[in-house]
Amino acid sequence: MVTFKFRAFLDTNVLLDVLSTSERPSSEASEQIFEAIRSGIFEGFITTQSIIDAAYILSRQRSRFDREAFGQCILSMMNYLNINAIHPFDIRDAVLHGKGDLEDDSLFAHAEALGCDAIITSDRKFRQQKEASGMLFFTPEAFLARLRGQ
Repeated sequence: MVTFKFRAFLDTNVLLDVLSTSERPSSEASEQIFEAIRSGIFEGFITTQSIIDAAYILSRQRSRFDREAFGQCILSMMNYLNINAIHPFDIRDAVLHGKGDLEDDSLFAHAEALGCDAIITSDRKFRQQKEASGMLFFTPEAFLARLRGQ
């Protein structure tokens, strides 16, 4: 019998929740999501662009960005997360079919190409623009509630 594992794409803000040293509104939920991925409950996907963007954002928000600690976290995540580069065809699809932010449209096209079942994001605008697509969208908190069967 073949079984399929749920596949969720994580937006950059979920990665930032986990990597930031300051408290963010969804930090606790996002950390639990990463733990569920580490435990093999479902498959998680992020992009190389999200890692680069997170490093840039965190280095601008803090007076002292610990690049070594950031790098160690990313190396650890490479053991349990699927990390992929956005393909040029994802960008093409975003340009041709997107209606909003090019970054969000590219991430959405990439998640679709990967066969993800859902996107987890705190970005309300991203969720609202794409809800009619048929892709499931969750905040980190809503995804945890669903994961727990609530």
